[in-house]
Formats: sequence, C-alpha cells, structure tokens
Amino acid sequence: MTATQLPSPAASGITLWLVDLSLPPSDPGDPEQTALLSEAERGKASRFHFERDARRYRASHTALRQLLAQATNKPARSLTFVEGSFGKPRLWGGERPYFNMSHSGDWALIGFCDEAPIGVDIEVPRDMSDLESLAQRNFSAAEFQALLQIDPHQRQEAFLRCWTRKEACLKALGSGLSIEPSVFEAGIEAAPRVTSIHVGTEACGMEVYSLHLPLRGLAACARLAPGARGLAM
Repeated sequence: MTATQLPSPAASGITLWLVDLSLPPSDPGDPEQTALLSEAERGKASRFHFERDARRYRASHTALRQLLAQATNKPARSLTFVEGSFGKPRLWGGERPYFNMSHSGDWALIGFCDEAPIGVDIEVPRDMSDLESLAQRNFSAAEFQALLQIDPHQRQEAFLRCWTRKEACLKALGSGLSIEPSVFEAGIEAAPRVTSIHVGTEACGMEVYSLHLPLRGLAACARLAPGARGLAM
C-alpha cells in the first residue's frame, strides 16, 4: 500500500489518506493483492473488463481495509461491511469510524471520522467538452452563474471544485442519486462552507471543505453537522 496522509481541515475531525493505485501490474491471483479482500470483493474485481481497472479496485479496497484495521485495531481481513439504503458502505454493527472512499484514475481518496458520517470525492482533470451543460443541469442557478463569470481557461478547475464539493456532500448523506445536486449549494470557491440538504421535511446540516492535493486534481470532503447524524441514509 502506498498511502499518504493529507492535512485535515481544521476542527473537522476528519482523517484523510491519498492512495497511489499506479502499482505495477501483477497476477490477479497474487496473494498480496487478494488475501485481505472478501469473497464479494474478489468477485467484483474479477468482473472488470480491463485488468487495469481490476488492479485499481483491488489496490483501493486493500488499502481501505489496511487503514481501517489501523483505526479499529482489528485484522483487516476480519472487517465486515454493510450497505445503507442507497449502497453506501459502513462497518457492520455501527462500529466507528465512519468512512468513505473515492477514486479517479490512479488515485484514491479515503476519509475517516469518528464523530459523524462523511463523504469524499476526488477528480483528476480530463477533457470535458460538455462542462457548461453539466454545470447547468447539476449546479444551482447561483453556482452556474458564478461559473460563467470565471475566465474560460480556469473554468474547468472551478467546475471540478464545485462538483467534488457536491459529490462529497451527497456521499456523506449516503443518498446516492435520490437527491439532485442542483437543489443545494456547495459553492465554487475553496473556502469551507456550511450548507444544508433537505431530507424529507428536515434540513440536514453539512460542512464541506475543498482539499489541497500534491497532484493535478481536485478533491473535497464533507461531514454531517452536529445533530444531523440521524438523517444519514
């Protein structure tokens, strides 16, 4: 595992790890690649069409187990995951820490928090010819207008900053695609922000932070605000 701990947003209670998935290709049956994974995880890895994607999956999920083993002081292979209503994994029995993982290209971002459910998202820039149409569909009206005011040469970075912030919020909530990202604001700026997402008739408070990465990419993390933990899905 090649994992680097990132600086945590002040007073967030979040621990962050950046994992390099660009390891040399190896035999899918290599014990070092599969020994810690569950039968379900090994089965999913075997169904990827390209070995590159299978390798990244094995590497990211092995790293997640190793880091959770350190956090829980339990053997990595013994950890059991269950899923929320929309597929977000958590440790069986409500055990802490809350965790979340995101990956893009050869990088994975993993976050832990003992206090509240969290979400993380990482995006490595790629060609995006449909950037403005994506923003119009997924950003609030204010976010979309703010994006259009930015120099076109810097617009992709601003788009990905807002996109990762929104993804991190929805992943913290565990809502999957059941809540549209356009119905709440995460902001296109990098400053920490407190926002809220309506869950039924209740407003779920959310703290969202943009992260500085030692690579060309954008990332964010979010956590439910105090008192909102019960709204996680």
